[in-house]
Amino acid sequence: MMFSKMGNKGHTRLKLLVPTVTLLLLSGCGGAAVTSVERGVLSQSIDVTGELVSADTISMMPPALRRVWQYQVKQLAPEGSEVNQGDMVAQLDTSEQTQRLSVKTAKLEATTQDIETSKLRNAKRLEELRLELAEARMNFEKAQRKFKLSDDTVAAIDKIKYEKDAEIAKDRVVLTEQKLDLEAQSARQREAMLMGDQQKFASEVDALKRGIASLTLIAPRAGMVVYGNDTQGNKIKEGQSVFMGDTVLSIPDLNNMQVNMTIPEVEARRVKLGQVLKIRLDANPDRLFSGKIIELGAVFRNKNQDIPLVIFDAVASIDEADTELMRPGMTAKISIDIANDKEQLLLSLDAVHYDAGQAYVLTPGLFGESKQRVTLGAIGKELVSITSGLEVGQEVLLP
Repeated sequence: MMFSKMGNKGHTRLKLLVPTVTLLLLSGCGGAAVTSVERGVLSQSIDVTGELVSADTISMMPPALRRVWQYQVKQLAPEGSEVNQGDMVAQLDTSEQTQRLSVKTAKLEATTQDIETSKLRNAKRLEELRLELAEARMNFEKAQRKFKLSDDTVAAIDKIKYEKDAEIAKDRVVLTEQKLDLEAQSARQREAMLMGDQQKFASEVDALKRGIASLTLIAPRAGMVVYGNDTQGNKIKEGQSVFMGDTVLSIPDLNNMQVNMTIPEVEARRVKLGQVLKIRLDANPDRLFSGKIIELGAVFRNKNQDIPLVIFDAVASIDEADTELMRPGMTAKISIDIANDKEQLLLSLDAVHYDAGQAYVLTPGLFGESKQRVTLGAIGKELVSITSGLEVGQEVLLP
């Protein structure tokens, strides 16, 4: 009976103890929220900025004209306007070329007139020399005949005179023939020189006419007008000067849009061709577009002179581009998906703490929370992979 009584007393004490332990357990956890370790694929991404461009853009620049490096924009088709093939989209200043054309045209006309005048003068001079030659030949024949007909009845001194006259007449024929040949040769040279000048001026006139015509920029295809940028990054405008090689405007194909991106150097090893990405336009962030990386830059460069950030360029395609919404030059925010297909142990980032650089978590227990060191793997936006220290399903306290 004594044993029975004591047993009942011990049982009573145990009943009183259980609620106390339960209370201690609840007070130790403090009602904190918990999460558990799960197995899955870590979602990771790199966030960068980009700019929309067309993969098929025709850039229109000033023509390459001789001795011209700077051009003034006199007229531009409105930016964003739709043009047809053959429409004028820009007019560059032609005043300098027109003035030069006037000078060269005057020189061409003067040279052409000189050629005609020279031909008449040369023809007249040659005709005079031909007549002079004919007269010299006739005089030579007379003198020669007179010498041959002289006989013994003619005094010796006269016969010598007739012979000398014939020789002089012959020399005059030879001299006149030489003068005629030299004059004909000189006439041909003068004419060739003038003809060369004429061809030169005619070529320059034609080149200036083509140059003036080329200062009117004509749309090579139908499309939308997009102004180019100057060296300060501002849009080209009417009245502004541009240089040879500058893009005055472009006509992009809106059905073939893509996005140019700059990737920080530190992310280079994680970015690969074919990676999927999400695109949100700054002008319309509610729309979400998808695409993939199609080109990676071969070299690294500084972003600009003011920001010493090393970057490399990348290009991504855009699936189902909206031609009504998208325009070249629009800025966008891009999220590049760099997740792999391998499953890992995943835990909420909020549950991870650090002590002197060592990661740890707090796990709940019967008598309160306890520290558990963990080794972290890849880190995503909301989750982190755990390589050691925890198991699947294990509960961890959240702050």
